[in-house]
Amino acid sequence: MHCEHCSSEHPASLPCDAQNTWTGAESSDSSPQVPSTTPALVDLRGRTLGHYRLTRMLGSGGMGTVYLAEQTIIGARVAVKVLHPYLAQDARLRARFYAEARTVNLIGHPNIVRIFDINESEDGLHYFVMEYLDGTPLSRLPRPVEPGLVAWLLAQACDALEAVHRSGVVHRDLKPDNLLMMERPGESPTLKVLDFGVAKALHDTVGQEQTLAGQVLGTPAYMAPEQWAGQPVDGRADVYSLGVTGYLLLTGQLPYPRGQLAELVLSPEPPPPLRAPHELVPAVPEGLSRVLLRALARAPGERFATALDFKKALLTAVRPAPRSPGRHTAPAPHAANQAPIPTLPPLPEPNDPTPPPTWTARVRLGEGAGSVLVHCNELSRGGVFMCCAQPFPPLFTRLSFTLQIGGEELECVGEVVRHVDLAQARAWRMSPGVGLQFLNPSPRLRDFLTRLRPPRQPSAAPPSAPLQEALAQV
Repeated sequence: MHCEHCSSEHPASLPCDAQNTWTGAESSDSSPQVPSTTPALVDLRGRTLGHYRLTRMLGSGGMGTVYLAEQTIIGARVAVKVLHPYLAQDARLRARFYAEARTVNLIGHPNIVRIFDINESEDGLHYFVMEYLDGTPLSRLPRPVEPGLVAWLLAQACDALEAVHRSGVVHRDLKPDNLLMMERPGESPTLKVLDFGVAKALHDTVGQEQTLAGQVLGTPAYMAPEQWAGQPVDGRADVYSLGVTGYLLLTGQLPYPRGQLAELVLSPEPPPPLRAPHELVPAVPEGLSRVLLRALARAPGERFATALDFKKALLTAVRPAPRSPGRHTAPAPHAANQAPIPTLPPLPEPNDPTPPPTWTARVRLGEGAGSVLVHCNELSRGGVFMCCAQPFPPLFTRLSFTLQIGGEELECVGEVVRHVDLAQARAWRMSPGVGLQFLNPSPRLRDFLTRLRPPRQPSAAPPSAPLQEALAQV
């Protein structure tokens, strides 16, 4: 859905003022299958459930919809997750929905979202109430992310996982969407683990799980090989998923291509060796690369035995703890400068487990006019696409900017060669903006881009023709 307020594209279930708020509602393909004739989403805004009035829809996943709500007595803001009414008729699905709330309350860890109440309305709506978190999901951080920050955030996720595993539970759906970074002035960023909708007790059997779901539950790009194969899993499967997340944040790409993922992890032959993160992004310490590659070992016995061991290795690999990256709020440039007006890239589709990577560029506005921070994507050896609102700089305008990637800064000059307006962005499911071609890239920039974007193998799912056309000149 196009939003006139933020000049961007995002799912209809996520209004523009909720783009930096995540409550664990969007959980891709991790929920039980439902019939292909799934009923339309029921909009409950304005309804009151117990003492909570639903005011805004925040997101919708396979099992339920999450709303921002107000406690009618004291006015406190909370998030309310409501089981889809068409699923409430199945007792097994109701049990899984309530199991999420019980699992979270059983653990009670500061790095895990808190759940306050669980109930059923008089007309049969099943819901639970949790804290409202104002933060940024790791899937929305411009990538590659500074290595110290990655290690700091993953270490906190390990703290939460250690408590989860000691309680006899495996999360099984760790991914950037389900990890939320919270920032407060003067403090290091903190992390919250969300969405225990497919968490599993260690004593459950595989047969019980598959009878309920009809499939292996989880998000494919982040699942451990044993989880792909439907075998019993333990905490080392979560270590693997967290390793995939760290690899993506550090390099801007997944360990394995999406189109080849299943055959690589399920083949009896070992997959080709992974490229170490520091080979793709030189700013990554080699020690941190080795830690992540161990977490991504194909055999569970070759990974870290516990989340606590993983945490210790992460913090040993990078010192000291990073500062908060903060939120940049540069002023909009004057029209005469013809520099891009910044806008956020679109939110990923709810069922996309691997949202596209983003970077940032600080564009200089001219002599004495300062600069503006712009989000970018589709970085390649030839150029970069800047997400920005109209009016665009005219074609063939030259812009000087500093690419900020994984803790490094690369000086660049580019020429505007493509415009993607709001109508095209809406049709092609991308952000509006401009494509820039690099002019006389420095050897350092060329070397970095070669490491970041090695030659790709043919993909089973190439980009759509319109998107290829939009970026053909970049």
